[in-house]
Amino acid sequence: MTEVSEDDDATARAFIAYYLHDVAANAAEDGNPVLIEAAAAERTAWEEHGRLEGDTPYFVYGWAQQNAVKAGQDAVFGRGTREAWQEAKEQMEAVGRWLAAYGYDTDGAAK
Repeated sequence: MTEVSEDDDATARAFIAYYLHDVAANAAEDGNPVLIEAAAAERTAWEEHGRLEGDTPYFVYGWAQQNAVKAGQDAVFGRGTREAWQEAKEQMEAVGRWLAAYGYDTDGAAK
């Protein structure tokens, strides 16, 4: 395993927790029992075992990418700052490094 800096570790773990929380909130909003159960299982695997299951690493990295793209678009069109875009890019990169260091496959997600 490649070493991960403390900053990357903290950034990635906070981002993953935020992602899983958002997935659970969206599932509850939809009211679909299957989605709610899947979101709860993902969160439990993370909280109890520190592992991401199935396609979750791919989706986490994709979500980080989407955040960076949106922040970039906001900066270009005057709805956000260049600093916010830079922060989102750095967060995406930290998440990518963390996932790679722990052996998660993010192939298929643009890097």
